[in-house]
Amino acid sequence: MAIARYYKVGVFDSATPTAQGGTVATTTPTPILWGTTTSTNDCNISAIRVSCIGAAAFPSNASWTASLNLTTGTKAGGNAATPVQMGQGALAANTVFSTAGGSTSSLIITGLTEGKFYWSQDIPFTVGANWGEWFTPGFEINIPPSTGFAVYITESSAGTATTFAAEIEFTE
Repeated sequence: MAIARYYKVGVFDSATPTAQGGTVATTTPTPILWGTTTSTNDCNISAIRVSCIGAAAFPSNASWTASLNLTTGTKAGGNAATPVQMGQGALAANTVFSTAGGSTSSLIITGLTEGKFYWSQDIPFTVGANWGEWFTPGFEINIPPSTGFAVYITESSAGTATTFAAEIEFTE
Protein backbone atom coordinates (compact mmCIF):
# COMPACT_ATOMS: atom_id res chain seq x y z
CA MET A 1 0.00 0.00 0.00
CA ALA A 2 1.28 3.46 -0.92
CA ILE A 3 2.07 5.91 1.86
CA ALA A 4 0.53 8.79 -0.14
CA ARG A 5 -1.49 9.52 -3.26
CA TYR A 6 0.95 10.17 -6.13
CA TYR A 7 0.21 12.35 -9.19
CA LYS A 8 1.90 14.14 -12.08
CA VAL A 9 0.69 17.25 -13.88
CA GLY A 10 2.12 19.38 -16.64
CA VAL A 11 1.36 21.49 -19.68
CA PHE A 12 0.44 18.35 -21.62
CA ASP A 13 -2.34 17.52 -19.15
CA SER A 14 -4.40 20.59 -20.08
CA ALA A 15 -8.03 20.53 -21.09
CA THR A 16 -6.99 22.05 -24.43
CA PRO A 17 -4.31 19.71 -25.77
CA THR A 18 -3.93 21.64 -29.03
CA ALA A 19 -2.56 24.63 -27.13
CA GLN A 20 0.24 22.95 -25.26
CA GLY A 21 3.23 24.68 -23.81
CA GLY A 22 3.61 28.15 -22.44
CA THR A 23 4.80 30.73 -24.96
CA VAL A 24 7.24 33.27 -23.54
CA ALA A 25 8.66 36.18 -25.54
CA THR A 26 9.94 38.56 -22.83
CA THR A 27 12.54 38.70 -20.07
CA THR A 28 9.80 39.09 -17.44
CA PRO A 29 9.16 36.04 -15.22
CA THR A 30 6.18 34.24 -16.80
CA PRO A 31 4.15 31.47 -15.10
CA ILE A 32 3.48 28.42 -17.30
CA LEU A 33 2.16 25.97 -14.67
CA TRP A 34 0.16 27.17 -11.66
CA GLY A 35 -1.32 25.28 -8.73
CA THR A 36 -3.14 25.99 -5.51
CA THR A 37 -3.73 23.78 -2.53
CA THR A 38 -7.05 23.66 -0.69
CA SER A 39 -7.51 24.69 2.93
CA THR A 40 -7.47 21.02 3.97
CA ASN A 41 -4.41 19.65 2.15
CA ASP A 42 -0.82 20.37 1.35
CA CYS A 43 1.19 19.32 -1.71
CA ASN A 44 4.61 17.65 -1.58
CA ILE A 45 6.55 18.08 -4.82
CA SER A 46 8.85 15.13 -5.50
CA ALA A 47 10.07 16.00 -9.00
CA ILE A 48 10.11 18.87 -11.46
CA ARG A 49 10.90 18.82 -15.17
CA VAL A 50 11.16 21.77 -17.57
CA SER A 51 12.07 22.00 -21.25
CA CYS A 52 12.35 24.37 -24.18
CA ILE A 53 10.14 22.87 -26.88
CA GLY A 54 11.03 25.26 -29.70
CA ALA A 55 11.07 28.80 -31.06
CA ALA A 56 11.04 30.76 -34.27
CA ALA A 57 14.48 32.13 -33.33
CA PHE A 58 16.87 31.80 -30.40
CA PRO A 59 19.01 34.65 -29.05
CA SER A 60 22.74 33.90 -29.09
CA ASN A 61 24.68 33.46 -25.84
CA ALA A 62 21.49 33.41 -23.79
CA SER A 63 19.92 31.23 -21.13
CA TRP A 64 16.58 30.79 -19.41
CA THR A 65 15.76 30.15 -15.79
CA ALA A 66 12.98 27.92 -14.55
CA SER A 67 11.86 28.48 -10.98
CA LEU A 68 9.21 27.20 -8.60
CA ASN A 69 7.78 30.07 -6.57
CA LEU A 70 4.93 30.76 -4.21
CA THR A 71 2.42 33.23 -5.67
CA THR A 72 0.05 35.88 -4.46
CA GLY A 73 -2.77 37.55 -6.36
CA THR A 74 -5.72 36.18 -8.27
CA LYS A 75 -4.90 33.94 -11.21
CA ALA A 76 -6.61 34.70 -14.50
CA GLY A 77 -6.38 32.84 -17.80
CA GLY A 78 -4.76 29.52 -18.54
CA ASN A 79 -6.12 26.04 -19.20
CA ALA A 80 -7.46 23.72 -16.53
CA ALA A 81 -5.04 20.82 -16.04
CA THR A 82 -6.00 17.49 -14.54
CA PRO A 83 -3.32 15.68 -12.52
CA VAL A 84 -2.72 12.12 -13.70
CA GLN A 85 -2.85 9.54 -10.94
CA MET A 86 0.34 7.48 -10.75
CA GLY A 87 -0.57 5.12 -7.91
CA GLN A 88 -3.20 2.54 -7.14
CA GLY A 89 -5.72 4.84 -5.46
CA ALA A 90 -8.94 6.10 -6.97
CA LEU A 91 -9.11 9.60 -5.46
CA ALA A 92 -8.66 12.68 -7.62
CA ALA A 93 -6.04 15.22 -6.56
CA ASN A 94 -7.20 18.03 -4.28
CA THR A 95 -4.63 20.50 -5.62
CA VAL A 96 -6.03 22.53 -8.54
CA PHE A 97 -3.82 23.32 -11.57
CA SER A 98 -3.79 25.53 -14.68
CA THR A 99 -1.32 25.65 -17.54
CA ALA A 100 -0.38 28.34 -20.01
CA GLY A 101 -1.31 27.32 -23.51
CA GLY A 102 0.36 29.22 -26.30
CA SER A 103 0.18 32.95 -26.96
CA THR A 104 -3.61 33.35 -27.10
CA SER A 105 -4.40 36.02 -24.50
CA SER A 106 -7.03 33.93 -22.67
CA LEU A 107 -4.53 31.09 -22.26
CA ILE A 108 -1.76 33.17 -20.73
CA ILE A 109 -1.66 32.99 -16.92
CA THR A 110 -1.88 36.49 -15.45
CA GLY A 111 -2.71 38.24 -12.16
CA LEU A 112 0.03 36.62 -10.09
CA THR A 113 2.91 38.11 -8.15
CA GLU A 114 6.03 35.99 -7.82
CA GLY A 115 6.87 35.23 -4.21
CA LYS A 116 9.33 33.10 -2.23
CA PHE A 117 11.23 30.70 -4.45
CA TYR A 118 11.77 27.04 -3.61
CA TRP A 119 13.76 25.85 -6.62
CA SER A 120 15.47 27.26 -9.73
CA GLN A 121 17.75 26.14 -12.55
CA ASP A 122 19.57 28.08 -15.29
CA ILE A 123 19.49 26.33 -18.68
CA PRO A 124 21.13 27.16 -22.06
CA PHE A 125 18.71 28.78 -24.51
CA THR A 126 18.60 26.15 -27.25
CA VAL A 127 15.93 23.90 -28.72
CA GLY A 128 15.48 20.75 -26.67
CA ALA A 129 17.26 22.15 -23.61
CA ASN A 130 15.73 20.56 -20.52
CA TRP A 131 16.23 19.77 -16.86
CA GLY A 132 14.65 17.24 -14.54
CA GLU A 133 15.24 16.97 -10.83
CA TRP A 134 14.06 14.52 -8.17
CA PHE A 135 14.02 15.49 -4.52
CA THR A 136 15.23 12.91 -2.01
CA PRO A 137 12.36 11.35 -0.02
CA GLY A 138 11.89 13.42 3.10
CA PHE A 139 13.22 16.52 1.31
CA GLU A 140 10.27 17.11 -1.02
CA ILE A 141 9.15 20.70 -1.53
CA ASN A 142 6.14 21.20 0.75
CA ILE A 143 3.46 23.64 -0.37
CA PRO A 144 1.26 24.47 2.66
CA PRO A 145 -2.58 24.47 2.64
CA SER A 146 -4.32 27.44 0.95
CA THR A 147 -1.20 28.39 -1.01
CA GLY A 148 -0.65 29.24 -4.68
CA PHE A 149 2.56 28.29 -6.50
CA ALA A 150 3.84 28.36 -10.07
CA VAL A 151 6.64 27.28 -12.37
CA TYR A 152 8.04 30.48 -13.88
CA ILE A 153 10.22 30.90 -16.97
CA THR A 154 12.58 33.88 -17.19
CA GLU A 155 14.63 34.45 -20.35
CA SER A 156 17.97 36.30 -20.15
CA SER A 157 17.33 37.64 -23.68
CA ALA A 158 13.89 37.48 -25.23
CA GLY A 159 13.43 34.67 -27.71
CA THR A 160 10.87 34.78 -30.51
CA ALA A 161 7.66 32.96 -29.54
CA THR A 162 9.53 30.37 -27.50
CA THR A 163 7.44 27.49 -26.17
CA PHE A 164 8.31 25.91 -22.82
CA ALA A 165 6.93 22.90 -20.97
CA ALA A 166 6.84 22.08 -17.26
CA GLU A 167 5.74 19.04 -15.29
CA ILE A 168 5.72 18.24 -11.60
CA GLU A 169 5.17 15.05 -9.66
CA PHE A 170 3.61 15.40 -6.24
CA THR A 171 1.92 13.58 -3.37
CA GLU A 172 -0.97 14.54 -1.17
